Amino acid sequence: MKLWNAPARALPVTVRPLGGETVLSYARRLSQANGLPPTTVMRALGQLSCGSGHHLLDRDARLNEQALDRLEAYSGISRERLARALPALRWKPAGRPLPADRPALHVHQPSPRTRHACRQCRLLASGSSGPPVMVHPGASPMACQRHKRWLGTPSETAQYDLSAARDILTATRRRTRLLARSPDRKWADSIFQTAWSITQNWTECDPRRMPVFSQRWRDRAAALGITTGKWPPRVVTFPEAVTLTAILTDLNWRRYVALEWDTRPFYQHVADSIGEQSYPRFFLRNDPILRWIEGHRARFRDIRLRSWAPPLPEIRHFK
Repeated sequence: MKLWNAPARALPVTVRPLGGETVLSYARRLSQANGLPPTTVMRALGQLSCGSGHHLLDRDARLNEQALDRLEAYSGISRERLARALPALRWKPAGRPLPADRPALHVHQPSPRTRHACRQCRLLASGSSGPPVMVHPGASPMACQRHKRWLGTPSETAQYDLSAARDILTATRRRTRLLARSPDRKWADSIFQTAWSITQNWTECDPRRMPVFSQRWRDRAAALGITTGKWPPRVVTFPEAVTLTAILTDLNWRRYVALEWDTRPFYQHVADSIGEQSYPRFFLRNDPILRWIEGHRARFRDIRLRSWAPPLPEIRHFK
């Protein structure tokens, strides 16, 4: 008999889910807290879509109603509380419908890939010998405000202590607000990734051309104990990336750049936002802001050439 055919009952040890955690990460922690093999609860929730095994534990799963009932029973936690912590339980399901005649899970690799939660949070949740906690980057902040730890992107393994770099903590809160206010969160996040690439390119600039920014990211690196090479870690330009995101998602500025021929006010606004006297427009052969401007203007070329003939598109069309 399969584990998911047996009646589901509350396990002796209850485990608290962490915000942004994957269903399978939580199932593994629930198993190991109760002295069971890591995949036991996962296999007991329902029929798996692609076999079973430890290789699935860094993935996530969507559950049908019967499997969700079983998770609620095993954990002893209401589905409402589980859904607040586990994004897969509240996100709109994608892909093929799950069977309705039996408990079932569809295991998948999220995009972007999952990352490790704050190590201090993991210690509190699972103890020093507990399993890792995997979270969704899109459903958890880039820094743990409670423990002042940098979490970063899925590809980053270093969790820097941000106690001496409070502006990074402030920037993570600002980024969260920017994404929350945007009517199109996915679009706003893509703009943030573009802005972050631009600020990384700025680190190649001669420090004499961007003295404020250059000194700032080097001070952050020193505060975090980072020895910088040609390509400094992305954490040191994160605050400026958030500042630039606010500009690049501003529809008024996007309309201005798309339609106006004089882009000097836009360059000056970017410089002012990062504390520079002026923007060094030609400090590189391929100025990253110029590349963004050219790409953005190319999309609206026809509208710009006939801008003398009203009506112009509504401002929302300049995304």
